[in-house]
Amino acid sequence: MKKALALIAASIGVLAMGCGSNDTSGGASSSASTGKQLRVGYASALDPNDVADQMGLTMAGAKVTTLTDDSTVVAGLLRDSLDVGNVDFDAAIKARSSGVPLKIIYVAQMQPEYVLVGRPEITSLNQLAGKRVGFHAPGSQTDIFVHSLLKQKVPDQVDKVKFLALEESSRRAQALASNKLDAAALEAINFAALRSGGYHALGTWADLTGDAAGVRGTAWITTEQKYAADKQALTKLVTDLQKGYDQAYADKEAWLAAAKKAVPDVDQKLLPDVYETYTSEGMYPKSGKAPITPETFKTSEKFFRDLGGWKDEQSDKIVAYDIVKAGAGSAQ
Repeated sequence: MKKALALIAASIGVLAMGCGSNDTSGGASSSASTGKQLRVGYASALDPNDVADQMGLTMAGAKVTTLTDDSTVVAGLLRDSLDVGNVDFDAAIKARSSGVPLKIIYVAQMQPEYVLVGRPEITSLNQLAGKRVGFHAPGSQTDIFVHSLLKQKVPDQVDKVKFLALEESSRRAQALASNKLDAAALEAINFAALRSGGYHALGTWADLTGDAAGVRGTAWITTEQKYAADKQALTKLVTDLQKGYDQAYADKEAWLAAAKKAVPDVDQKLLPDVYETYTSEGMYPKSGKAPITPETFKTSEKFFRDLGGWKDEQSDKIVAYDIVKAGAGSAQ
C-alpha cells in the first residue's frame, strides 16, 4: 500500500523543508502533556485497508494527514510537523538502520495485503514465463512479494518473467485491464474491481512460506524524543487504535460506514467483499495478543535484511514494547 522508503538521507536533510500534504480528519482529543491534537501522517492517500485505522483515530481525535511516501512521513516526524506516522514495517527498520531515531509503537497491518492478479487468460503461475508482471517499485513490498512468490512456487519461471515497476495499485490494475501487463501485485480493492471480468488471484502473501509468512505489513512510528516526552498520549492513541480494530472485526456495518467517509471515491459496492478479505486474513492486531514481540521482530528483520534491505542486524530496541503491550491489553 505504502511507497517504499527511498532516500533516508534525504529525510534527515529536509528537516527545515515543507512537504505537500492533505488533511483528512480531525477531532477534539488532545495530548496529555502538550494540549494539542496528535498529528498522524500516512505515506500515501487513504485506501480501504486504512479504514480500520480511521475508526480508532476518530476515537482518539487525531488529525490525519496524507503525504507522498515513507520518507516524507519520517521527515515530518523529525521536524516536528507530525507526532505519529504510518509506514511500511521494513521502511521503519531501514530508517533506523540509517541512524534515524525512530520508535515503533504499534502494528497497523499484520501482513502485507497484496494479491498477484492475472489477466483472464493467465490462470496459474506456471503461465508467467515471458509475461509482464507489475509491481510498485524496486525494493518495495510488492517487489519482494512477486519475486518471493515466484521463487518459491515456480523457481524455473523467475528468470523468464519480465518484471515492470509501476507505482500505485490502481495504475497497475488499469495496465492489466488495457493488456499492458499480464499480471500484477494489487491491493484487495483493485482486485475486487477486476474479479467480475474474469481476472484470477494467482497468489497472496499468505501463500509464502518460511520467514515471509511471519513478517509484519505496516507500523505506527514516532521519534525517540516524542516517545520519551509524550508516552501517556501515545499509549492512549495506540489503545484507541486497538479499539478501532476490535470494532472493525466485530461490526461490519460500522466498518462500511467508516469506509464511506474515509474513502468516498471508492466503489462502495465492492467494499463488503473487501471487508471479508481483510477480516478473514486477520489483517489487523487483535486484543489480548501483542502484534509485535521480540520473536516476530526478529523474523521480520531477518527476512527483509536477507533481501538486501540493510546490511547489519537491527536491534528490537526500536520497538516500544511497553506501549505495544498496553495497546493490545496483553500480558506478554
